[in-house]
Amino acid sequence: MPNSQSRLAATPSHRPDVLLMASRDNPGILTIAHRGFWMTTAENSIASIEAAIALGVEMVEIDTQATADGHLVVIHDKTLERTTTGSGIVAELPFEIVRNSRLKAGAGGENAAPTAEIVPTLEEILEAARGRIAVNIDTKFERDLPRVMETVLRLGVAAQILVKTDIDIDATTFPLLGEDWFGQIPHMPMFRVRKGRFAEDLRRIAPLRAPMIEVRFDDLDDVAAARDELDRQNIRVWINTLDVSHCLDYNDSRALRDPQSVWGRLAQAGVGAIQTDEVEAFRAWATRQEGASA
Repeated sequence: MPNSQSRLAATPSHRPDVLLMASRDNPGILTIAHRGFWMTTAENSIASIEAAIALGVEMVEIDTQATADGHLVVIHDKTLERTTTGSGIVAELPFEIVRNSRLKAGAGGENAAPTAEIVPTLEEILEAARGRIAVNIDTKFERDLPRVMETVLRLGVAAQILVKTDIDIDATTFPLLGEDWFGQIPHMPMFRVRKGRFAEDLRRIAPLRAPMIEVRFDDLDDVAAARDELDRQNIRVWINTLDVSHCLDYNDSRALRDPQSVWGRLAQAGVGAIQTDEVEAFRAWATRQEGASA
């Protein structure tokens, strides 16, 4: 029977197997480093992956999209300006131009200093992560999803990859069930928790056999109330505490002031994975919780 107790800090695995991590038998709460650990590096950089690995983070989230000539690069924005020294729309530029842009420090911006890091390809990021850390891939444009899946399967790293897509919770069928990659690469549906209907909606998505779901909520009690169904399907709940995630006031800024009221309350509700920009603070909090329960 999957463990339904609130989750504490997971011991980093030497085998970054997404299905093992996601199982509710795993008593830990997973740390998801948003765009890697970029505080002292650059977001979506190989250095941010290395920094997350050094911290013992279980999973990094990265963003990918294709250049005009079909190369998958790892960058969040449609344009280069915020995070690099370049300019222009990624999808309209050749790989050579995107590649020659230097990543800016931290979260970028007009006044951020250039780093020695270049815009990496998806393949380079996956090779850096191979056997060392799990990777959540956010494909910025649906048109690029087949190429993303082909890359993951060709590299033979599917077990440590979690790919996420939005789903229509009211759909009578889910088109992705017919995709060649489905069942070979762990998939995380994303949707909003509906008041009083979360357990019902979990039953709706049962054909997707999701190891993990990323949700937004308007009432955390709705998440907690569906624990039996989450246990039955062995689904781990992922919540973003990023300041821009808008899950009420369950955000990183408030967590830095009062971690128990944010991260602690989520753990008590049965949340098993938290994506954060405050990776060091979250892991320090989680380690304290783990020590207190020992």
